[in-house]
Amino acid sequence: MKPVTKNTIAEKSRRFKTLFKLALPSIITGGAGDDPAGVLTYTTIGATTGFGQLWLMVLSTPMLVAAVSMADRIARTSRAGLTKVLRNRYGRTPAAVIVILLLIANIAVIAADVSAVAEVFQILTGLRWEWFVPVILLVLYLILRAGYARTRFVLTLFALGLTVYAVAAILAHPDWETVLRATFVPQMSLSRSWMLAALGLLGATISPYMLFWQADEETEELQNGESVNEKENMVGIWGGMIFSNVISLFIIIAAAVALHNSGNQISTVFDAAKSLSPLGRVGDFAFTIGIIGAGLLALPVFAGTSAYAMAELFGWKEGLDEPTRNARGFYTVLGAALFGGAIISLIPDFDPADALFYSQVFNGVLLPLIMIVLLMLSNDTQVMGSNRNPLWVNLMGGTTILVALGANFAILFGG
Repeated sequence: MKPVTKNTIAEKSRRFKTLFKLALPSIITGGAGDDPAGVLTYTTIGATTGFGQLWLMVLSTPMLVAAVSMADRIARTSRAGLTKVLRNRYGRTPAAVIVILLLIANIAVIAADVSAVAEVFQILTGLRWEWFVPVILLVLYLILRAGYARTRFVLTLFALGLTVYAVAAILAHPDWETVLRATFVPQMSLSRSWMLAALGLLGATISPYMLFWQADEETEELQNGESVNEKENMVGIWGGMIFSNVISLFIIIAAAVALHNSGNQISTVFDAAKSLSPLGRVGDFAFTIGIIGAGLLALPVFAGTSAYAMAELFGWKEGLDEPTRNARGFYTVLGAALFGGAIISLIPDFDPADALFYSQVFNGVLLPLIMIVLLMLSNDTQVMGSNRNPLWVNLMGGTTILVALGANFAILFGG
């Protein structure tokens, strides 16, 4: 056995810091999937199906890694975002169709997430949640105008704050033998409600915006001089996606313990946060902070993804490091996405809980189309040259398409 020396410890420390830095873009991408919409979706799944869909989180992990790695591979090879690559390869019309669908999904989730975060502030202060919508927009503006490096740092802190969900799940004291069995032994129902929950899970776990954001982040990293080999890059992607899905798994576990067969209904995001906490008032506060952090992490990602996509579609200057005067179109779309979503959230009778859940279902409906586009681009020699997907990525990509289409078919024709 080699002796442990100061040099050895220093080398391991440097290695850990390097790997963590490589995982940062993927941690942000994955953490954005655990936004208030994701929290409510996973809570609803735990409440309605108990531990019955935990195995889908295991199945979806390599599927998610494959999807994100395709987006990342395309960006690293072409040094461009997905929309620009799609436009250059297949023309503006197909790219515009994808961008329009992406904008619809993004703005719907922005509306739901803004209202969700504002509702939490209402609980904390007693003031009507509508008053907090402009405050949230101001905070997001300040975050996004800080430049890419600082924005990445702030978003990473929000992402790491999601670990409060893991703590709460452990303190809920589930039957871990039952949890492990449900996690690794599939159990399935063909009922419409079960499939709807499964589609929502897929939409929350492998959201189209995550794939666009990963490519855009990778492009920003390359423009800032970052350069890593493929093996190190995949380590970062696996780390970020496992982090995201482990958090999601714990949310389902905690919800299943607290709500399954209890008869309690989830009508707001705060209901979800409160019902997930076994820690009393301290736990409620921790979950409240978690929901706020999750919202403030995800909202810049939704808006940023929309802005990047539109800029790439029309050939505008883009990037969070660009001055406003040089990228007016980019920042106009970014602000319009946030402001438009906020306006929608203020419409009378707008139901944040329904919007949060069904926006993820819409993402699940959109997922097969996005995955087909990714598979085409990442295996196209005119785009990728010799850097096409390895076999396992293609297999996982195809599996994702089949699973999502199967869930969609079951919802349409199931009982």
